[in-house]
Amino acid sequence: MLPARYDARVTARDAAVRLLEDQHAELARLLAGLDDDALARRGTIGGGDWSAKDLAAHLGIWEEIAIEVMDAFGQGERPAVEDRFTEPGNGDRVNAEGVERFLDTPAPDVLARFEDLHRRVVAAIGSTSDDAWTAEYPFDPDDRTLGDRIGSLLGSEDGGFRHPSAHLPDLRAYVAEINR
Repeated sequence: MLPARYDARVTARDAAVRLLEDQHAELARLLAGLDDDALARRGTIGGGDWSAKDLAAHLGIWEEIAIEVMDAFGQGERPAVEDRFTEPGNGDRVNAEGVERFLDTPAPDVLARFEDLHRRVVAAIGSTSDDAWTAEYPFDPDDRTLGDRIGSLLGSEDGGFRHPSAHLPDLRAYVAEINR
């Protein structure tokens, strides 16, 4: 499922960046408190099969997609990644494929990628002009502007740009359990 929709007219780029930065800071702090074994331990996040490392890979996948969308849109092209969302349930498939892609990657490498993608997505959002941010986005029927689309891709049921917040309770609980 794709995250909840976002309205670029409500949240300015700067507010979106602040929200992403605040959530990322807490995620990074929590992840830094785990050793490599704890990061890679499967079945510890969200009551499912995921590890904290899988969560970092998952969040990175969506930031990577957002970067691809902004790059293609900025070049006046239809983002190829939009083809991945043409059928219901494809967001779940993207999640599963994204986590699977990094299962055998060492935790430090996944965390480095997580940090790099976060810096890149924040820089891309910050360097987008107001005109581009609010430009019509014709490639998704639910998102009217580029800002709407990026907010959706980085969003959750709680709203645009709140994808990390959707996972923070699970990560907090796991870190608290480890630190008991």
